[in-house]
Amino acid sequence: MIRNPAPLHPGKVLSEIYMKELGLSQSALAARCGCAARKVNEIVNGKRGVSPEFALVLERELGTSAEMWVRMQADYDLWAVRNRAA
Repeated sequence: MIRNPAPLHPGKVLSEIYMKELGLSQSALAARCGCAARKVNEIVNGKRGVSPEFALVLERELGTSAEMWVRMQADYDLWAVRNRAA
């Protein structure tokens, strides 16, 4: 069976593309989103997923779509479960 490479965790995409492009630190993004800096830190470091609720916040604050974040998280979660089961 051919194994697919790991999809990017949404936190990596958030950090490397959106935060970098907008020049936002973790604490600045947290303030903008109205959440704790720890939450953003955990997402960016792959220790926490992007919930549907937070996806809506990112949609509002970054001009992205919530569906994009939810799909990315679902792809990552499914990959992780498949690899734990293998």
